[in-house]
Amino acid sequence: MEILLLVTIVIIAIAMINFRDYLNHPQKRPQINNKEKDSELSEYQNPYKNQEQISSLSREEKIAKSEYGLIVALLSKLAQSDGKVCELELELMENTIQDIADALCLQSAMNQKDEILEILHKIFDSTNESVESLTQSYATLTKGQYKSRLKLVEYLLALAYADGELGNEEREIILDVAAYLEINNEDFNTLYDAFEEFYTQKQADSTLQEAYTTLGVSEEDSMEHIKKTYKNLVRQFHPDILYHKGLEQSIMEDSTKKLQTINQAYQIIKEHKKAASTAE
Repeated sequence: MEILLLVTIVIIAIAMINFRDYLNHPQKRPQINNKEKDSELSEYQNPYKNQEQISSLSREEKIAKSEYGLIVALLSKLAQSDGKVCELELELMENTIQDIADALCLQSAMNQKDEILEILHKIFDSTNESVESLTQSYATLTKGQYKSRLKLVEYLLALAYADGELGNEEREIILDVAAYLEINNEDFNTLYDAFEEFYTQKQADSTLQEAYTTLGVSEEDSMEHIKKTYKNLVRQFHPDILYHKGLEQSIMEDSTKKLQTINQAYQIIKEHKKAASTAE
């Protein structure tokens, strides 16, 4: 019995020595000759490969591949889909780009807003990726962020309806985005129906005096001053895609109705001023 115990101890001791030698001298370990296995092992041993690839990108490429850059690219796709962009749409998109530039400046802790704005405008003006590709990239970056995805769809609806109607091309893009982002049908229909109901119901035409009151200007003011006031109001009430005023706020309830009233008032005043100028 004592001999058996002694043999067991010796075997364990030898095993421990061999294992310690295995850990301390990796060059003695058996090598895998299969090239495919070598490739797989290399991939496995480099978990930071994607981060290294991202860090090697230029600032423009990094922004384009970021959540913010993808939002700008999707706005561009929506804006170009029907071949026409109303003044309110332009103001909303420009304000969003300004907000995104501010957010990126805060992230980088560097004051380079002009450079970032230039990159964002370039993305907006020249994006050539498909809606599917852009949305799938956005989905990858927002895994587990369902509210952020739903907010993006709501914002796209607000932009598309800025001119008072939803075009067929705009509708198709928004439906595609909602599908790629796996938005629940009930949630999407709730948003869609709310916008549709608001914009299809007959709106009472504002009088000229009501329009001036809405914008807080007078008939004696120049069109330049009125336009500046209009832009400031749009900036004040534009939908908050970046959520820094509260994720739970509804674009439909908090922004869109007010913006439409402001836009309608501005259009009435602009047409009146134009008619008056022509008459002279």
